[in-house]
Amino acid sequence: MSIAAISIALALAPQVNHTLDFDRDPRAIPLTVVDKAYNNGGINVTDKVLQDGLGRETVLRGWNISGSAKLKESGFKPFRHVNDAKASLAAMRLRSGSNVIRFLMSWEGVNPTFLKTDTTYLNDVTEQIRAAIDQKMYVLLDWHQDLQSRHLFNANSWHTGNGAPAWVIKGGGYPAEYCGIVCAHWGQHNLTDEAVRRAARNFWNNALILSQNPIGFIPTQEAYLWQMGEALKHIRSKLTDAEFGYILGVDPLNEPIDGGMEGLTPARWDNEKLWPFYRKVRARMNDIGWQSKPVYAEPLVFWNTNAGIVAPATGGHHLTDKPASGFVFNSHFYDAGRQGVDVRPVNNGSYLTHMHQIRDEARWMGMPAFVSEFGMFNRGTGPKDTNRTIAAMYQGLETSDAFRSTKDRMADAYSPPLSGTQWHWDWYYNQHNEAQNDNPSKIQQKTDGWNNEDFSAILTFVGYVMYNIDGRNIERVYPRKAQGSIMAFHYNAIARSAWNEPLNWLALRPAIGGREYFRNQRWGLLVWRGRKSEAPTELFLPTEFGSGAAAAITEKWVVENLTTSNQPSNLRNEVMLTNDNSGGSRLLVWDDADSDETADSWHYVLVVKKEGGEVMDTTVLSRLQSELNETFRRQQSPVYLTGDMTNGGYVADKPPR
Repeated sequence: MSIAAISIALALAPQVNHTLDFDRDPRAIPLTVVDKAYNNGGINVTDKVLQDGLGRETVLRGWNISGSAKLKESGFKPFRHVNDAKASLAAMRLRSGSNVIRFLMSWEGVNPTFLKTDTTYLNDVTEQIRAAIDQKMYVLLDWHQDLQSRHLFNANSWHTGNGAPAWVIKGGGYPAEYCGIVCAHWGQHNLTDEAVRRAARNFWNNALILSQNPIGFIPTQEAYLWQMGEALKHIRSKLTDAEFGYILGVDPLNEPIDGGMEGLTPARWDNEKLWPFYRKVRARMNDIGWQSKPVYAEPLVFWNTNAGIVAPATGGHHLTDKPASGFVFNSHFYDAGRQGVDVRPVNNGSYLTHMHQIRDEARWMGMPAFVSEFGMFNRGTGPKDTNRTIAAMYQGLETSDAFRSTKDRMADAYSPPLSGTQWHWDWYYNQHNEAQNDNPSKIQQKTDGWNNEDFSAILTFVGYVMYNIDGRNIERVYPRKAQGSIMAFHYNAIARSAWNEPLNWLALRPAIGGREYFRNQRWGLLVWRGRKSEAPTELFLPTEFGSGAAAAITEKWVVENLTTSNQPSNLRNEVMLTNDNSGGSRLLVWDDADSDETADSWHYVLVVKKEGGEVMDTTVLSRLQSELNETFRRQQSPVYLTGDMTNGGYVADKPPR
């Protein structure tokens, strides 16, 4: 039977009951951790993944909100006012379709005076958190610090920090901060400034903080855990059960820095310093009603950047007593080399190895993986090209070839996407008024307003959102939910470099037919195995993929012209394009139980933007469907890496036969 005949037969088949009621089902909100195993061709791995209450595997994509929380002018909150939060988050959902934010909080904001919380601050941040929940975004609470505290720095310093309040620093007896005769970047303080390094060591050693209060002193970590617990109790008391379902978890300490390992190996430091702290956080959260929310535990910040020569790496299979549950392996990734002196261009595959290392460490630890910071400073060119770097990082989040025995340019059949939040989304970019270290002669107004950082992907003008980076790196197709276990997701965004060069790094080469498809077009491919839910698979499509602008293929359907609908047609295995809650579109795919599939059958949806490039009529799409069906029956990947590769060992990019 031909593909066209099969489609006609399906259309005439008995109808099923597809509804959009899953959107209103409260079970769809809270996320739990489940196992996902992949066993094929000698590859045996088990991943921990997030799953909603309807049984769908969940992928999270979004932004850090935002670096303004480092600034006194913002009251150490991401937004100065809740109305700004509502406007910014609505714009974020409209443009990027984000379903998660990493929400920055501050020890100084929570606890500005000795063992006393600021309820005004806590009420304000709770309202800003609720603004995100109103946009159906999950919220990862991040206790943020950089360089331990701004109160370690003198008024005329080149730099500043954020984190601990003044009373903590005054009770620590620290020397004057000094980065060195040459201080190339604010991060150098972590390596050369004894004040910053001693503050880090005092934290890990739980040193006593001297105080003028009647108690007289308090251990550093106990003070930290106290304020975190008080803040979490306050936030929980203000949220309904449904709203609390959107709280993803707690990132208890941004970018841990050792301050000098005091003779410990990286393995001992992980086991004797870092993870005892995370276990204390876990215990405190359990005691105050947050036992269902994971601790998003970060390794030492330098653990898998390409700057490992300047700092000892933790996170390398070091933990001797791995916790059974309650934690997420929460890594950051920046290209420290290309932000510094590395002069190699960013090409196809630059970060496949680094992102695979994150997956591998999470598997070894028996935890889900999350990448809560990644990105690049704005307006970089050459080897520091901002758009090439960010495009390659997203590629690494979505693509792997680590299991290939030869570098034949084909992607792994099992290439699960990593969830993550890019750094960052600053509503006040270029509109700051921060007196650095409280010095009225050092007003910071430009870019991010902190240590000359320039990472915000957006800027606003009279409330209108504009981009600092290529919009195709912001408005991306991604899968939110899958009816079964996600095997792979790939998106060929074709972002443009600083020199307006299209970065078309992927094409489709199915296992049969010898043809290549869509090297020069935008497309997204989601592959999943099995069927665990009646609720549909869901992909976010940016506005450019809206009604009439894209085609879709599944193993059962070819839809040459996706048009928006508000009601399912109730045809078996249907594909439906509907409006997102705030912007863009949602592509919904129902996989109904069919007699020709097993519990392990592979399913897929391919969505292709209709723009220039190749002919995309029904004949071509039906041929591709047949080839993809056979490829996934063989449990192979059709995704091919094109052009210049960063790493060596790959075969030449040759046209298909």
